[in-house]
This record gives sequence, C-alpha cells and structure tokens, in this order.
Amino acid sequence: MPERHPAHDHEHAHSGPLTLAERHAHEAETYDRMSTDLLATWDDADYLVDPARIPFANREHVDFLTDAVTRLGPLNGRRVLEVGAGSGSLAVWLALQGAEVVGIDVSAGILDVARRRASVNGVADRTTFVHVPIEEFDPRAAGLDHHRYDAIIGNNVVHHFDRDLAMANLGRLLAPGAIAVFCEPVLFLPEWTRTVRNSRPVTRFFPPHTHTPDERSLDERDFAVMRRWFATVDWTPYQVFGRLQNFVELSDPAWNRLESFDRSLLRRVPASRRICRMAVITLGQPITVAQPASFSEPAALAEPAALAQPTEGTSE
Repeated sequence: MPERHPAHDHEHAHSGPLTLAERHAHEAETYDRMSTDLLATWDDADYLVDPARIPFANREHVDFLTDAVTRLGPLNGRRVLEVGAGSGSLAVWLALQGAEVVGIDVSAGILDVARRRASVNGVADRTTFVHVPIEEFDPRAAGLDHHRYDAIIGNNVVHHFDRDLAMANLGRLLAPGAIAVFCEPVLFLPEWTRTVRNSRPVTRFFPPHTHTPDERSLDERDFAVMRRWFATVDWTPYQVFGRLQNFVELSDPAWNRLESFDRSLLRRVPASRRICRMAVITLGQPITVAQPASFSEPAALAEPAALAQPTEGTSE
C-alpha cells in the first residue's frame, strides 16, 4: 500500500556550500523526524509489502523503478545492497523475492521503521540494516561476513552523495561482473534553468518536490565523475512533459496520458532525451587502476562528449 509520509515543512538556514557531514545531518534530521511519526501511528497493516508488486513510492516511480529492478536480474539467492534504504519497502520486497539484502541509510530512525517492516513481513532473517552513509560503508567493519554484492540499487539517492567518494566505494563493493542501478532526477539544461527553478518567485508558488534543501538533479558533471570510476555508464531517460508534475498536481488519467506521450517522444526523438526529468543509470566494470599521468580533473569535468547526444541504453 502507499506509504503516508508527513510533509517536509521546515527549512535549514545555512550560508555557503554544505559539507558532506552537514548534508548527512540534514538527511538524518528529516527522516528521523519522519520515523518518529511512522512508528507512533502505523499498525502492522501499514508495514505490509505485496511480494507480487514492486513497492512504488507513487505513480511517478512505476516506469523507472520497474526498469531498475528488472536490470538486477534474478534475485533468489543473491546478495543485494540497497543504498538509501529508508523505511525498507524496497529492501523487504527484494528479500521477499529470495534475495539476501543489506540496506544502508544515514537516518538511524528510519532504519528502525525498516526493521519493523522486515519483521512484520517475515524476512528479518534475510535483511540487515546498517546506519552508515555509502561514502563510509565497509561491510566487514559493520560486522557482516562478506565484503561484496551481486547487485546494488538505489532510488533517488545519488544526488545526495559525495560523488567521487561514493563512486569509488560502490566500485569496491561490487562483485566481479555485478552492476549498480540507480533511479535519479537529471537536468541537462543550462544552469540558468536550475537557478530560475530554485528562485524565490518560482518556489513561492511552486515549491520543489524535495525533502531536504541540498538536493539537486544530476548533470553532465556528475556523469563525468561516474565515468572516472566505471567503464560502463548506461542510462535510459524517463519523463519529459512529466516535469509538469513539479508545478501542478495532475490527475491519474492526465498523468497516464502524459507519461505515455513521453515514452513515445523519448523513443522517437533523440533530442528530447536532453530534457528528460528522470534517468535509470547502470554502472558496471569499476575502474580500479591508477589514474594515467595525463589525467586532468578540470578537463574531465568539462568533457560532456558522451552526453552531448545521449541515446537510450548506450554505454558511455
């Protein structure tokens, strides 16, 4: 059943860029508060997960999360890491498919919700939840009897990461031949569009759909970081006119028609992929060799060639 989450109705005052520790603290504060409400108001029925249906957070997730989960392949008997496990709905669903699941999160409180969910659904023996950010996660240090995973998945989490630290660790955590799959908001438009979207006149009437103030959509720079750490960086675009959902609440019939139109547009008009709202990103073949002597970080960050003409499902 759909989860009932309280609205994020507070602001953080800060000046200048947030440090990684501050970003983690903001995330933990938000979801710790949320968990207090959930643990106090939910009964067992609210924790139940239908093993026959991926636990979509809402209708907007149906297409891209289905794609992401499908990319993981057969789940029975495999060890899966969920990054940003939150209240555990996806981790529990994966365990119900027969996977051994480890879920990590920066919020200790929300992981209490995840543990309760696992218990109610009878998969506590196949799920482990660890309070740690991906940048610092070491399975052995967490007391686990393994150090690599057959698959890694995350839904709307990469945009919170320290990109280099997280990508390096993801590469270390993947078993040979394994992949990491993430569903992420993206914005390949000029930076001024982000500035306008986040400006006070716009957000006054159209608040951003975010839980914490440090969230931002991925762009070419983020994909450049991914390519520094993975030889395979594939992505598939989703939702173009679906961006309207950011500004006005659409009815279910209107959303379904819009999403159907977007699917056709993205399939038939390659240029439209530059203005997609969401992407499913697959990372594989971690790069573990030392950087070549000619490596130049500014050049890597500026180099957008692989994204200049993005194509669905192509390796970058």
